[in-house]
Amino acid sequence: MIQALKELGEQRLKIEGREVTDLLSILVQDPNQNGNYPYTLVVLFARSNGYFQYEHIEVEQVSKNKIKKYLYRFRAPQGADFTPTAKITDNAEKTFKNKIEKWFEKTELKTPLLSSFKECFDKSKQTILNDVKTSLNEIKPQLARNQGCFITFAFLDNRNQMYLGDYPEFQKLLVEAVKSDYQQIARANHICSICGHLKEEVFGAAIPIPFYTIDKPGYIASGFRSEDAWKNAPVCLECSLKIEEGKRFLDEYLQFRMGGMRYYLLPKLIFGEEAAKDVISNFFQTATQREVLAQKILKRLSEDEREILEELSNLSDILTFNFLFYATPTRSVFRINLLVENILPSRIGTIFDAKTKAENHDVFKDIKMGKEYENIEFRFSNLTRRPSNDISSLVPSQEGFLEVVDKTFRCISLDKSLLYSWFMSTIRGVFAKQNYLKPWVLQAFVSLLFFKELGILPNDTQLQEGGVKMAELGTQAEEFFGTYQGTFETPARKVLFLLGVLAQKLLNIQYQERKATPFREKLKGFRMKEDDFRGLLPKIQNKLEEYGKNYYRKLEELISDYLIQSGQNWGMSMDEMNYYFVLGMNLEDKVSPVLSIGKEKEEEADE
Repeated sequence: MIQALKELGEQRLKIEGREVTDLLSILVQDPNQNGNYPYTLVVLFARSNGYFQYEHIEVEQVSKNKIKKYLYRFRAPQGADFTPTAKITDNAEKTFKNKIEKWFEKTELKTPLLSSFKECFDKSKQTILNDVKTSLNEIKPQLARNQGCFITFAFLDNRNQMYLGDYPEFQKLLVEAVKSDYQQIARANHICSICGHLKEEVFGAAIPIPFYTIDKPGYIASGFRSEDAWKNAPVCLECSLKIEEGKRFLDEYLQFRMGGMRYYLLPKLIFGEEAAKDVISNFFQTATQREVLAQKILKRLSEDEREILEELSNLSDILTFNFLFYATPTRSVFRINLLVENILPSRIGTIFDAKTKAENHDVFKDIKMGKEYENIEFRFSNLTRRPSNDISSLVPSQEGFLEVVDKTFRCISLDKSLLYSWFMSTIRGVFAKQNYLKPWVLQAFVSLLFFKELGILPNDTQLQEGGVKMAELGTQAEEFFGTYQGTFETPARKVLFLLGVLAQKLLNIQYQERKATPFREKLKGFRMKEDDFRGLLPKIQNKLEEYGKNYYRKLEELISDYLIQSGQNWGMSMDEMNYYFVLGMNLEDKVSPVLSIGKEKEEEADE
């Protein structure tokens, strides 16, 4: 992964025509990278004859063109950052004292400009703090939830407004401070573990990613001495800067969400750079042109509207993608939850082909979703999505969800019982609250078809009894089931599905007659076992006869035939059986026209 990050940063520098020697453009960070700090409080000083005088606070909207001017770089959660530009937390006074005042206290400001600046700040710091609080209160109504401001400094110099980054003195302070941090653990004349070249100096703390830490003795190779930490991963300054540039590109363009979890999409070349020039160019163009892609209708595997996987699947197989799922519980902690490596663009294309085939059924078109009608699509978030008022513990575990994602991309067979348990945990919750079931059942169905199309759900053995004559509706039924190839392989699944259709017919009649559906109680909250399903057909038949509306004798005959074919011991989990049953209930309106169910009612009326 580190090597891939270095390659990514290296390619970005080349494409943008920058050199790794342009330290400032690499070291400076965007304080508003995630859009959470859209305004800056600029502490303005007037400069005349080498002396400074505090003027006032100006509120500015953050500009991408001023990133180098702000000269921001994070250093630690507690204490000063590398420069006096800092993000303001909920407590402005605490931020000011910990980030700004401590920077002036701990930084050696030797040049006349810097020492004069410090002297003026010390004299005016209480006034500055008061003005910062006032300005912050004035700007708060314009901030959205979870948004804040950051503070920086500027100077009126010969009537020009200059920022920290406009002065070589402040630029040098930043560069030297970063180098100083690296040089605390260093070794002269050693081989860099990233580029493999002998370098004048390598560093033991120069990988700018929080998952690499040496703050505990047990993390240090060859003993517990911090001075030996360079042995863990000796990195030269040039490689460190390229890794940082690669990480910045990830944060800006290749950071997405899937199933509520964040992940990086990290490219890696298979062949040499010369063979991949066009692919590299196309990749960077795809990743950075969000506005252009927004005008195209892209299919997505996740809920993230910025996802560009479908577009990237068109690239040649001379690069691969790594999916790195991670969590950052704190600013200084980076936890890798899953790394899916070496996924070819063609594999991503195969996944999108399976998605297209799974969704290409009429049952998924124009489904009522709240007040709107939408098409049901497969997305990984289908597996984790729950009703908004359901805060139960039935959500799939993070480990289980990531296991499914990993096996999907790597084409490894899934445990179908895991999927059915997720499907039914949601459906049972919705059913118990008597809410509208169909969207949830169909989201599960399109997911099932997707995994079937990919070939990562094991096929079931056809448990067919020979010499059984099919009922009148058998031909139409087999044509319907054949539409969803690989989904209704066994007679038992057909039994369950058609029982669901018949049960829904009964519930519809009950509601018409009584404005209630008491037969729901017989469904045991969709926790029925095989024996329960075997006994369900006569119960439904009896109820239909009681209402004098048993118009579905041909369907009942077909179910009986499939029951004979299914034999004993269906070999299905409770979740799987109940899922096929509830699927039949929710596709009753689609099955009836295909099987001409209801014709019997019309025939009786004609007589």
